[in-house]
Amino acid sequence: MSPSGTSLDLAFGYAGIGRWDYDPDDGALLLDETCRALFEIDPGAEVTQSLMQSRVHAEDRERVFGALAALDTEGAVYEEVFRLDLPSGTARWVRGVARLGIRDGMPKITGVSFDVTTEQELLAERELHLAEMNHRIKNLFALVSAMISSAARESEDKSALVDNLRGRVAALDRAHSLMKKTDSTQPLGLAALLERVLAPARTQQTIALSGAEVMVPAKAVTSLVLIFHEWATNSAKYGALHRQDGEIAVTWTMVPEGLHLTWRETAEDYDEGAQKGFGSMLIKASAMQLGAEKTRRVENGWLIIDMKVPLAALHEEA
Repeated sequence: MSPSGTSLDLAFGYAGIGRWDYDPDDGALLLDETCRALFEIDPGAEVTQSLMQSRVHAEDRERVFGALAALDTEGAVYEEVFRLDLPSGTARWVRGVARLGIRDGMPKITGVSFDVTTEQELLAERELHLAEMNHRIKNLFALVSAMISSAARESEDKSALVDNLRGRVAALDRAHSLMKKTDSTQPLGLAALLERVLAPARTQQTIALSGAEVMVPAKAVTSLVLIFHEWATNSAKYGALHRQDGEIAVTWTMVPEGLHLTWRETAEDYDEGAQKGFGSMLIKASAMQLGAEKTRRVENGWLIIDMKVPLAALHEEA
């Protein structure tokens, strides 16, 4: 049985909008075919409150049904966006809109539900991009602060300080431009890539890069630069690049499975919480894009990061 409707029912169905009626007194629910399809309820199955609750994601359930129960005056409006737990495993977001009315002297709630999965995915992607942008800005401020402190220690006068900072800012601009995909259309040597990322923050530290020439294809440059930039930023905040006597050694070899890279830096007072914020998530996401495996440990005063990048990530696309 379908909820009572109008001649527009067919048009609602074509638009993917499901209609439903709910009786707050006895809990009776009527769903049309489109609404049943949204919630993956068989056409002949009885619709109960427990069944509907089982379809709504556990974290959203109390909010969704609490808002429905709170409708207590004629004309009151219900509007909620929530996730579904569907038998098929399909990820789906639904928006429900309803109004409480009086029918034959009794309260009745009439509503519609429709799929807003694409909208929610776009919102989530936008939030991720905003978070990444904010994180990059914070990292830039942290690096600039470290650059100013280092330049002040190394410069004997105002002119030397200005020249020092101008060179570092130019290096920072070059490193930052590597993180924009539009600037990475040609393969880059791994050593040169590391040099450009480390240049803005390094001063008198000992930095050793060792490994055979490896050309990084354009498709992998952005992900690798994001990872190296996070490591360098954390180092400037807490590790080797924070101290003039700091040491960093980056070595890499090509093995049958791909690239094996090891980053080692002196880390006597390294902050273990340095990679537990958005930066950690950014590194994880970038490593996933490469299909890379990464481990991190502090051992005998050294921070050691091992990363293995599969060979497929280092091949140019046909």
